Amino acid sequence: MMCARCKSENVKKNGNSCGKQRYYCKECGKTFFNSEAKYTNADKRRAVLMYLNNCGVRKTALFIGCSRTTVTNWVRQAKRELDRIIEDFEPDYSEIPDIIELDEIYTFIQKKGGGQSFGLLTLGTQSVLLRLSSATKKIL
Repeated sequence: MMCARCKSENVKKNGNSCGKQRYYCKECGKTFFNSEAKYTNADKRRAVLMYLNNCGVRKTALFIGCSRTTVTNWVRQAKRELDRIIEDFEPDYSEIPDIIELDEIYTFIQKKGGGQSFGLLTLGTQSVLLRLSSATKKIL
């Protein structure tokens, strides 16, 4: 048995709760259960993909068999990971695209009012998620 916080093996049994064995870490004082993750990474990935494909949070939670809050937390976690990837992303400007058309994006942005918007720009085999603010909308 290993402590989830400090990874110490200096733990002892500390009673039962709801039929599960509880443990106490002698190093950091954390009390914990020896339980496996309830949902796999595949479940989380499927939930986020369902959400991105316009399946609502409630319906996604129903199909996965979890709560709406859990699905929302998974989506927020995926967004934080995507933000981190985009922040560290350094585009390769060695290839110059032939033609970039913005008229369809302009029409879509004008119809969608208020709030923060995102757009996916695809150039050849590369895609970049763009954050479109109200200032960007006016420029386009």
